Amino acid sequence: MKRTAASAACLAALALFTGHAAAQSSVTIYGTLDVGVDRVDKSQGNVQGTVFGVSGTTPVPNSVAAPASVTTRLSPSHTRQSNIGFKGVEDLGGGYRGLFVLEGGLTIDNGGLANDGRLFGRQAYVGLTTPAGEVKIGRQASPMLIAYYLVTPEALGSTDFFGAGLVVNTVQTWQDNQVSYAVKKGPITAILSYATNAGIGNGISAARSTATSSTPVASASTGQIAGGLTAGAETPSGRGKAAGAMLAYRTDELVALASYHRNNFDNVPIGVVSGTTLVPLFIGEKFTSYMGAVKYTIPGVGTSIAIGGHEAKFSLRGNTDPKVRTWTATLKHPIGLFDLSAIFLDTRFTNYTEGKDRGLMLGVDYNFSKRTALYTRFGGIKDKRGKTVVSSATPLPLAGGPGAILIPLGTQEVPLFSGAGQNIDARTTMFSVGLRHSF
Repeated sequence: MKRTAASAACLAALALFTGHAAAQSSVTIYGTLDVGVDRVDKSQGNVQGTVFGVSGTTPVPNSVAAPASVTTRLSPSHTRQSNIGFKGVEDLGGGYRGLFVLEGGLTIDNGGLANDGRLFGRQAYVGLTTPAGEVKIGRQASPMLIAYYLVTPEALGSTDFFGAGLVVNTVQTWQDNQVSYAVKKGPITAILSYATNAGIGNGISAARSTATSSTPVASASTGQIAGGLTAGAETPSGRGKAAGAMLAYRTDELVALASYHRNNFDNVPIGVVSGTTLVPLFIGEKFTSYMGAVKYTIPGVGTSIAIGGHEAKFSLRGNTDPKVRTWTATLKHPIGLFDLSAIFLDTRFTNYTEGKDRGLMLGVDYNFSKRTALYTRFGGIKDKRGKTVVSSATPLPLAGGPGAILIPLGTQEVPLFSGAGQNIDARTTMFSVGLRHSF
């Protein structure tokens, strides 16, 4: 049985492949709603000797700075990112078509908007399909994000560890101010993109468009998360410029692809917020990443296996250039109306702290239909802090694996466990039961 729940957002991102064959104008409303009840358990972290373990200059015990916790929540987007979208196409004749997509993320536990409250925070673009390929202009999925959508048997929800490398830098996902060109010839698909500012503000921190109990509101003095609401404004210096590419071979049984991403930080401070002021830990110059993956689906059985590798490098002022290497593998097997899945994760700093995160996520979906499913997920991630190092802009100490460091520094988005976060040198586990419907 082919599933449509995972495909709606991916197909909108890949308008070239949606098969706009009707010789007339059409508009389609589509979306996915995913919400569940979860329990998140975090063991006590170890932040001693790091900037996260002090208040001013006073050391704070681990039991206070990174306490063990158990939280029961109603939270969105466990297996799919909840969204609603509108896509339209007009056949212009001669192999030409005009098209548009407007797509917004939803937090259906509270009826709000994702992506910093943007109405169409996932995609908002117009495009033109020609006999030579397709051009799209506006906020779009990056080639790196499209690559992940094509190979993960899940769909990049908060329990999909396969996307751990993707979210190492938030602007590898949805990018402001992007122009893209895509071409498909038989099983070969190629995409190129360029953004005048994909979403890098004048400072990078965990601040968002609205304050929470753990993050301050974004402002000129606090900076904001990479890809934040006001981060994509173009500047004369070219801050935030980005380029990406993807090349894929796609058949019903086999998908093999490679993707590239690069964006310019332009000497932007990266750090933590103290009060209402950004304390720089690094000065970012650029970010570069590469990804390769293969997915194979066994004909007549439906079992799919995917393996992916992602390598990222933060080029920073000074001698520190942290590198993050991520390996993921997924197995998904259908049994009647059930889908069984397992996802394995290993992500680490190959230099710098040499901290690492390892995880396993198990899942069961019961598919009432192609559009509606009841699911459960159980799994966790163990962070190993590695060695303590000092930052280059302000000599403050840091330790931990990629997730434990990059999330509080604002470069990584927090789809992992729907924003539950991680303690340094601790185990985080989740058990969830939820319901999903696509339309």
